Amino acid sequence: MLNIFKDFLLNLFFILLPVFLVPLCTDQEKGGQRSHLYLPTICYAVVIVLCITLPVGERSDFIFDLRQIPLWLGSLYGGAGAAAFLALTSIVYRSLFGGTGVVVTAVVSIAIAATSIVWTKRFLRMAAKQRALFAASLSFGSGVLTVILTEWMAGATVSPPSSVTLIFLLVQPISMLVVCSFWEMMNHSIALRKRVIRAEKMEAVTHLAASISHEIRNPLTAARGFIQLIEEQTLTADKRRQYARIAIEELDRAEAIITDYLTFAKPAPETPEKLNVKLEIERVIDILRPLANMSCVDIQATLAPFSVIGEREKFRQCLLNVMKNAIEAMPNGGTVQVYVSIDNGRVLIRIADTGVGMTKEQLERLGEPYFTTKGVKGTGLGMMVVYRIIESMNGTIRIESEIHKGTTVSIYLPLAPSPSSSTISDKEKQLFAAL
Repeated sequence: MLNIFKDFLLNLFFILLPVFLVPLCTDQEKGGQRSHLYLPTICYAVVIVLCITLPVGERSDFIFDLRQIPLWLGSLYGGAGAAAFLALTSIVYRSLFGGTGVVVTAVVSIAIAATSIVWTKRFLRMAAKQRALFAASLSFGSGVLTVILTEWMAGATVSPPSSVTLIFLLVQPISMLVVCSFWEMMNHSIALRKRVIRAEKMEAVTHLAASISHEIRNPLTAARGFIQLIEEQTLTADKRRQYARIAIEELDRAEAIITDYLTFAKPAPETPEKLNVKLEIERVIDILRPLANMSCVDIQATLAPFSVIGEREKFRQCLLNVMKNAIEAMPNGGTVQVYVSIDNGRVLIRIADTGVGMTKEQLERLGEPYFTTKGVKGTGLGMMVVYRIIESMNGTIRIESEIHKGTTVSIYLPLAPSPSSSTISDKEKQLFAAL
């Protein structure tokens, strides 16, 4: 008795393998609907062969196994083509073992294929629970038909063991219910995941459209207002020039916002070149010096002329965003320290402030689109652009922060190869040793 259950469990294991693996494989497929149908059908054909090869109990003229379950599954879910192929596989492979049970297999397989072809469309329109129960009922019916035909073919001389017959009638519909339930669960999980991904994409598009609309509307509205004021006849020439300058500044601001979005959408460097990190950081510090003075922030720099490969404007924008965030994180003044060195063969740019810092939750979300710690003053695009630029330069970024103590941003970039050597030059080593 124990051996009989063990053989049935082995058959059930063969059947469950494609039930779990096929939905995952077809979910990754990009070959269209045909590949979606062919793979399960081929897998079920293999399972039928395995079930017949390793039957329940000792082999005789009548072989009992769970081959009808993959035959039902493939036929009901796959349609007429799959039903015909699986029925033919079952009949042909069973005929290799001979015996009068071949006739039983042929009759039952044809009956299963014909029933599936008739019911498959209505079966697929049923709810998941109804499909599982209906499939189990059909499996029980085919099991009963198998037992009746076996008894009739065997006659009075040969009779299959009653224990195998009874267990077969019990195990097959239960196994079918379990297998079909798992199949529905796997397909439901994959469909749910696709809906979640689609919803997230739509939400991202919605946020992007709303963000662009909000950010672009403000400078354009201001520029339009000042242009309208210029048309006033009572304005002096100085006022007209002042309003025109403000309108141009607002249009430049709108252009800068669009550039941020384009940087996020297309981060790859268009014209990569060898950049001197020291010179680029000094240029950014010069740009930010007025803002730092207004905020009572002291910028201290320890720089070395190491070289990296990247696009000049985007690299400056990356440094500008990080250092500007550091300055804005210190509304009551403080210190920004910029340090350049070599770490494990990579250029390390470390920018540290003594500002308000961030919580662990804020740190984990940093770099996400539309997430900002600046409230209404921020768009959440600055650090997102930074991450994309560093990624396009084959670099990495690490951020450490503590509330009321400050934030440290560490940027690691590949060292630009020297024409004469791929390692650090002697001059760079001396500069690094002097730091």
